[in-house]
Amino acid sequence: MKRGIHRIKKQKKPEDASGQSLGERLARIFEIPGDVVGNRPRVTAIGRGEVLIENFKGIMDFKDGIIKINTHNGVIKITGEGLNIREITSEEIIIGGKISNIDYDA
Repeated sequence: MKRGIHRIKKQKKPEDASGQSLGERLARIFEIPGDVVGNRPRVTAIGRGEVLIENFKGIMDFKDGIIKINTHNGVIKITGEGLNIREITSEEIIIGGKISNIDYDA
């Protein structure tokens, strides 16, 4: 019998072909909205003057005309004039001002 060092390779976990998490699959089966179960951000624009973002992680950048919000699924960049943070809690943030664009960077 030969002696030596043997390496055991890690087995990769089988992933769902659609890339959905268990919570998202259960939400689909039980017909529950995905944003209720998961931690995906929910972005609600109220006209051009207000944006509500739920399920965010933090503020990445806050410059004149640009606010970048970090989420579990990427970065949300809001551009416009006179942007300000009207309200912020651990679960949601409300951004006000003259909003010209909302970009999603994965």
